[in-house]
Amino acid sequence: MKRRIFELLIDRYRQNKASISERRLIDHWYAGLDSEKVPDDKVDENQLWERIQRQIGNTSTRRVPIQKMLYWAGAVAACLLLCLSVLFWKTASHEVARKEAFLQPEYRIFETGVAQRKKVQLADGSTVILNARSKLKVDTVSFGRKDRVVELLIGEAFFDVKKDSTKAFIVKAQQLETTVLGTSFTVKNYTELDDISVSVFTGKVQISGNGGRIGILERGDQIRYFKNSNASRQENFDLMTRNSWIEGRVYLKQSTFAELAVAVRNIYDVDLKAANTPISQQLYSMPLSRQLSWPATLESIKAIHHNKSRKEGNKVLIY
Repeated sequence: MKRRIFELLIDRYRQNKASISERRLIDHWYAGLDSEKVPDDKVDENQLWERIQRQIGNTSTRRVPIQKMLYWAGAVAACLLLCLSVLFWKTASHEVARKEAFLQPEYRIFETGVAQRKKVQLADGSTVILNARSKLKVDTVSFGRKDRVVELLIGEAFFDVKKDSTKAFIVKAQQLETTVLGTSFTVKNYTELDDISVSVFTGKVQISGNGGRIGILERGDQIRYFKNSNASRQENFDLMTRNSWIEGRVYLKQSTFAELAVAVRNIYDVDLKAANTPISQQLYSMPLSRQLSWPATLESIKAIHHNKSRKEGNKVLIY
């Protein structure tokens, strides 16, 4: 049996089919024959087989350093690949940051006139409805890259925000900042009014002002932030009538003369003024609608506190 194995090795060697280890085995065996004295009599096959086995052992011993070299070469290659990957990632990140730093803002202004309302669809799928005499500012380049930031320059707007837990939706209105992830709310910021208000219809919003957090609002909550004093007041509001302006109607409930004047300007384009301080401090509860003529509305306004009116140029003075 041993002879048969030896013959098979020799045969594979001659046909150039032997593996590297088999060729080394035969080469070592031949080299050993050159240095040894071969007797004339028949070689004992057992001794020959033992010699081949010794050669196999020697060959295996010599292969160990090569395996170690291959192992370390692979390890070095892996380390180099890792370093190159990190370098490429850092370079790419730096390049992206550099390009974003040089992006120039492109502002778009959405605005409405007297007795106008406008629906604005933002790039993230959020919807904004602007009341009369309102302006919304959007940077179309930066919007949605990190956060979704818009600015209500003036007026009133209802925001129905598309939910996105990775990008906050932020509405700026002078000193006030409203932050949400996905909800619906209204921000009111007219220059004629002393306050900025935020009213929440669904979800939850965070209100900040002058670098600090003012409060958290939920459904039915409203906050009034007073521009001059930086004070704020949280209260409830009527969910059914708060946004009636979207349908062209306004319901005033214990509203100030200034709020009445804003509603009149938005609907009728009439500049309503109080003749004195007592008139300016009066409160009004009444509906206003474009379907009702201005003369009829003016009579209703005067009847509440038994006031009178006169026209002075483009103004209507209440006294």
